[in-house]
Amino acid sequence: MISDITRTKTTAEWLDIFEGCGMPYAAINDVKATLEHEHAKARGMVVEVEHEGCGTVKVVNTPVKWSGLGREEGLGVRSAPPMLGEHTEEILKEVLGMEESEVKKLREEGAVA
Repeated sequence: MISDITRTKTTAEWLDIFEGCGMPYAAINDVKATLEHEHAKARGMVVEVEHEGCGTVKVVNTPVKWSGLGREEGLGVRSAPPMLGEHTEEILKEVLGMEESEVKKLREEGAVA
């Protein structure tokens, strides 16, 4: 019943109706609307980075912002997202201590990219 009723008006119309009613309410945004929201833009939450395989891509910036420490800009995005399997060997060998033969077997079995 709620779904049927809420579909009869736009989000903006419902927000106008609920304004000042004393009830807690908020819009439920999809990802696109969230990332295009004026607050997300003001906080620099979406940044463009150069990706080796994809060109310029938009990514979500870190939500942590520093103030009073001389780093008003925040931590920022350090690199573009990795391609599938880009760090597989590094993780398996250096972090998990696997041998080359173990990594090769996992690749042959299709367990890792």
